[in-house]
Amino acid sequence: MKLKYFNNESDFDGMMEMMEPKLLTMLDELREEYGHPVVLTSHYRSPDHPIEAKKAQPGEHAYGCAVDIACVGGEATFKLVSAAIKVGFRRIGISRKNNFVHVGIGYPGAPSTTIWTY
Repeated sequence: MKLKYFNNESDFDGMMEMMEPKLLTMLDELREEYGHPVVLTSHYRSPDHPIEAKKAQPGEHAYGCAVDIACVGGEATFKLVSAAIKVGFRRIGISRKNNFVHVGIGYPGAPSTTIWTY
């Protein structure tokens, strides 16, 4: 798999092998469509990670099927979410309070299309 932007282990804190290849390809497409650097604030999380451990069942991050992207301000958030939808993301969470956008490709039992706020 040839990636233009997300091709460095440091983007994923050494956990790149835990990420779904489809997600990585879509992230590259998102970066191209968005037209601005994309800074990942969260990616793969072990089911034992404190955030995942609080859940009834681990979420998308524990499957390597989601990332959180730093995003500040309404206009930037609108542009990032618009680009995410354009490249095929159908699971999107928006946190204006913590300045990030979650994009994911789903996991077993998850709704295939949804949007939410934190």
